[in-house]
Amino acid sequence: MSKKVQQLSTDNKMVSNHQQDVDPDKIIDLGTRIPVLRTPIAPELLTEAAHSLPEPYAQTLREALAEQWRIPEQHVVCCPSTAEAYQAIAEYFRQTSVLLPRPCSSAYERVTTLCRLRQISFDLRQEEDFQFNESQLKNELASVALIMLGNPHNPTGQCFSRKTLLSLIDDNPQTCFMIDESDLALVDLDSTNSLVPTIRPNLIVLRTLAESHGWPGLGPSYLVTGNLDLLAFLSKRFSAASISGWLQQIGLELVHQEPTVQREELADLRQEILPQLQSHSHLKIVPGNAPYNLFQITSELLAPLREQCSAKNLTLRWGEHYSGLADNHLRISLQHRVGLRRFLSVLKQLER
Repeated sequence: MSKKVQQLSTDNKMVSNHQQDVDPDKIIDLGTRIPVLRTPIAPELLTEAAHSLPEPYAQTLREALAEQWRIPEQHVVCCPSTAEAYQAIAEYFRQTSVLLPRPCSSAYERVTTLCRLRQISFDLRQEEDFQFNESQLKNELASVALIMLGNPHNPTGQCFSRKTLLSLIDDNPQTCFMIDESDLALVDLDSTNSLVPTIRPNLIVLRTLAESHGWPGLGPSYLVTGNLDLLAFLSKRFSAASISGWLQQIGLELVHQEPTVQREELADLRQEILPQLQSHSHLKIVPGNAPYNLFQITSELLAPLREQCSAKNLTLRWGEHYSGLADNHLRISLQHRVGLRRFLSVLKQLER
């Protein structure tokens, strides 16, 4: 048990050293959005958390989140995971209609299909760099019960200001907005664009606690909403013990910490890597501000790039993973320095 805890408690220095010495034969996943650097968690806290009994409905954690955001505690719901939060929201809106921007996260498509929501697509145009046209979006919102939207939007990386989103939300009270802020903490340094403090009856804001700190699956997600009927539904959907004592303790450890190291690493990598990628004539960068970037690859480079990346043990997220993207689109995580440098070396070899 102690050996496992020691592995989990890796500090930033150890992780950084590991990045510099990655085995060239080791597979690196540039498709994931999870930071490589981790916020340290003390071994003794992990040991204690492993033996903690769950508090009903994660009450102390809910109170800590409410205090952090200065909002009433009754509007906060802790969920075992982001995937379960998606599922619960889709179940609440079962057999109604949902507006899904295309391209969007495949997770939204899966859960709304499962819950028999009528999916209405809002196509983002490649010639406009997949940017949202707000006037066209307003027309689509008039007839749907729900819209699921990431901020930043996955996979395009477009970020929205709080002012822009609140204007859409307040102008469309007939539509519920699920705004997924799972990645926002890494790019919104002072939380000025988060909608958590702006409680509305037609707004659901979803966030994670541990993933931005580099600990996928180690802490609960949470959502904030002013929809009282939805809150009542969720109180029945998630049991009093649905979040383990382990997850609650980890959440309490991270709730008041900012992912500062991860933000700095992301900013450094964007500054180092993106200009080098931009210099390649066969690759176009789609503007965005996220822990990942979307690219368009020319037809001449596409096949050899895929072949060489596979040969170099690089796992990538190509366009076929997202409805609305072509095969020559590529989304790359900007959070693995060694992997990004390996990708650059492949590009340089192909353009000789």
